Amino acid sequence: MFRWVKSRLFLLALLLLAAAYMAWQGAYTWRVPFEWAWWRYGAIVLPLLAAAGMWVAHRWKKDVLPSAASLWVLLIMAVALNSACNLYAFVEPWRLHVPVLVTMASLCLLWAVLRAGAIAFWVVFLVLEIMQVCGFLQYGTRINSLVVAEILEASWEDALAYLTFTNLGMLALSFVLGILFCWGLRRTLRRQHSLSLFNAACLFGGAGLAFALLIPPNRVKQDFFWPVSEVPGLYTSVAEALTINEATINIVESLESPTNQPSKLHTLRGGEGVVLVVHVGESIRADRMSLNGYERDTTPWLRQQKNLINFPDCISAACDTCQAQIAMLTDARRDIHEKRPGMLPRTGSVLDLFDAHGFDIYSFFGRRCAQKLKYDRVVLVLTQRSKQKFNAPGSPWTAVPQMQEVLQKAEQGQNLLFFINNEGSHTPFEHYDRKNVPFAPAASNFEDPSSQAQEVNNAYDSTIHYTDEFFRRVAEAIGQRPFVYLYVSDHGEYLGHDGMWGRAALGESHRAYHATTGCRVGMFLLYNEAFEKLHPHFGAALQQMRTNASQTVAHEHVFHTLLGLFRLETPYYSSALDLSSPQVQPYDGPKP
Repeated sequence: MFRWVKSRLFLLALLLLAAAYMAWQGAYTWRVPFEWAWWRYGAIVLPLLAAAGMWVAHRWKKDVLPSAASLWVLLIMAVALNSACNLYAFVEPWRLHVPVLVTMASLCLLWAVLRAGAIAFWVVFLVLEIMQVCGFLQYGTRINSLVVAEILEASWEDALAYLTFTNLGMLALSFVLGILFCWGLRRTLRRQHSLSLFNAACLFGGAGLAFALLIPPNRVKQDFFWPVSEVPGLYTSVAEALTINEATINIVESLESPTNQPSKLHTLRGGEGVVLVVHVGESIRADRMSLNGYERDTTPWLRQQKNLINFPDCISAACDTCQAQIAMLTDARRDIHEKRPGMLPRTGSVLDLFDAHGFDIYSFFGRRCAQKLKYDRVVLVLTQRSKQKFNAPGSPWTAVPQMQEVLQKAEQGQNLLFFINNEGSHTPFEHYDRKNVPFAPAASNFEDPSSQAQEVNNAYDSTIHYTDEFFRRVAEAIGQRPFVYLYVSDHGEYLGHDGMWGRAALGESHRAYHATTGCRVGMFLLYNEAFEKLHPHFGAALQQMRTNASQTVAHEHVFHTLLGLFRLETPYYSSALDLSSPQVQPYDGPKP
């Protein structure tokens, strides 16, 4: 009986706090038009369930509620849990009472149903949430499907950039805190009857939802109901990432080759010795190229090339390498998962068409192609017509000797297509000349990038300078052969812009990505006079591209521009997306 009285005193204290809060908030919030939502139903149903459970417990002569001491400990644990793990606590801490009550309800309900088995859930949950808080404070993002997809696709060098001493320490600390938390939870609840815990869960949950009634409907957020709302959010993020991963692979693998339809190459007959370079770059933002007015000279060699057509306003299809490659190498437009009419690809890789018309294709990848996840499976399908595939496991510069080897072994008149996709300026910004750092001090330390913003930005700019030297070396290796070099970056990087760092993802969709500055990427076309003079069409097409270069372009133009430049006739070609055509239409999709 004494325990019951103390428990009632505890609940009475909560009711008094609730009354004070209502008096403070009521004058404003009660003027808001009343709208029914799930939490409004819960505010009614849960107290009724609590009343029914308390009546049953009284009939069975069981404890109606847990002991007062247990309730106070639960309150302290819930406050500590929210303060450490709930991101909402960093945004609007004055409304933390709602998730605190919901947390108390969750603690009671899980123990009532699972008993000690609830410990397994809380350990995993706490580790994930502490990781999320660290990610939010350091990189400006939270766990969502895009972040999970990036983790699944990350190479060892990507992972090592984030496995810093601080992050590893926080991970270890989260395990320790999780174990201590669960030890305290077990000591607090192990002797409490499941029915009394169920009653407490209904009361606290109902109280939390009742407080939510006092918040204007347009201000109610999912985080109010943490941790209940967080569990489906985490599950959805993982499930969505895996689903999109598999769907992306299935889309690419199901595409028919464009060579299944009649096609004709009108400009070359074979024996010209043309070298076409298609370089899908990594993570170069347009606004960080001195070619586009950036104050640092990050592209000194490119700036000096007179036979250069630069596209300063290019919008990438997605912040995901695979989808960007699909948008460039097939006739897909933008995000292939939007499933809007005209956006999905109808055919496979444009490289297949060049292979069918006499080009020997050689592909040059970075070290990441050793993976067997989404990136490799997609890019290997898109480049399956390659005569040979190379990897540059260290510096991307090591791909240049590989190209020289191919050029030496190839017949003088053989037309070649080099497909390149190496790390470039991808996180963690490590590929630059360490012996002659152009922008020092440079550091690719992602332990706390905001506190080392200058060093991280120096490292990023140095990778672009390094890539500029890569362009020079490739052009030098090709020598006097007629060549055309098309470079397009797959996506940008966040460098403190938009409040984010690295490969952080803003929101749950690619539309949010297109609201950020990271979606504007580098794009240019470089050629030599030998190529321009090879056929009258080439000169006219290049001049038209120069005229169209001031337009807003996008990845969706690449497939058709390659066809139009070489006058490669196929039913999949569209002059409206060919940058070498006077009929080309600028990109009209989402952008900053």
